[in-house]
Amino acid sequence: MNYFQYRVNAYRYALKELGRQIQQFALMISTLFYIFLPGLVGALFFGLGRIVQNDSVQATNKVIWGYLLLQTLMLSVLKPIVLDLSHRRFHLSLLQNMFKQRLADITLVLWSHVLLWMSLALVISMGMEKVARAPHLIVFIATQVCFAIALLYRLQSVVYALLFALVLQTFELSITAYLISINVVLLLACIIKPVSFAYQPKQINSWGFWLLYGVNKLWSLIWRFAVSFLLIWGASVIGHERPELLHWYTPMIASIALLLWGSLCLKTSEHLKEYRLFWQSIQQYDKAVTTQHILIFCFYLLSWLISISLLNFDLYVLMALLFAPAIQWCAANKPQHLAVCWGVLVVALYLIKVLV
Repeated sequence: MNYFQYRVNAYRYALKELGRQIQQFALMISTLFYIFLPGLVGALFFGLGRIVQNDSVQATNKVIWGYLLLQTLMLSVLKPIVLDLSHRRFHLSLLQNMFKQRLADITLVLWSHVLLWMSLALVISMGMEKVARAPHLIVFIATQVCFAIALLYRLQSVVYALLFALVLQTFELSITAYLISINVVLLLACIIKPVSFAYQPKQINSWGFWLLYGVNKLWSLIWRFAVSFLLIWGASVIGHERPELLHWYTPMIASIALLLWGSLCLKTSEHLKEYRLFWQSIQQYDKAVTTQHILIFCFYLLSWLISISLLNFDLYVLMALLFAPAIQWCAANKPQHLAVCWGVLVVALYLIKVLV
């Protein structure tokens, strides 16, 4: 077996393991897919159509930013699989130089890039004559490739480029100029040395404990917030085109964000149980549990406030906020029932909306 065969086999095995892990949340995922997948797929093709049509530069730039954020979130989940991080050091025993490793990394990440394949399929279906009238589409595909490769080795550079691209939304740039500016910033950010965060609490208390946890698990928090913001951003773009549908999207987004932040209780509760005896020995276990729920609720509240500020506010969005304590309690105390609890609340929310 040569090195490339090993990487392909490791990639397939890791994907199967990821599939087994996902099976634990089969009910939750099936609920999401049956309720929201048609709308998601439609939104993706709507976005690609918007990029090609180019009838509104500002709207197209918003769609481009949303696509780049979405691909970053998707590939960040697959990054450990693509890089084979669990056996990365073993690669050195199979290689004489790093070229083959880099080539395998890039090949696998591009193979995993679903949004890139969608863009390429669109280009093929359009034909060269139509593509020539939309050269910015080729620049967009090149940007997708650059962001995917940078994500493997310089994640912070991708974050900087996305933040810069978000700021550029305030300026009326042409699509090509917008994309070129993003790529230039991405290149410059790759040169910057990555910043590492470190925190050492001066005294032991529940707030310092969870702050330390947040610093060590920073990407988990960023990922949840980014997914929530991406959903809000996508709904705002669609709402600009079809404002009559916005009142259906807003409760949906609030519900998915609730699931994202509520599921954080699964991880934090497990982490807290590891140190249960310690917290009980200093008689602060209950305080640590309370602090955990307060912080998670504040994160969800921040996402909820952004949602109502960019979209709209109604009774059903408020109901999603009121459901938050129940979801958090279920995730912390009855994790095996989280999917059922969330699904029941979402179905009840939309039934009330339809019937009232």
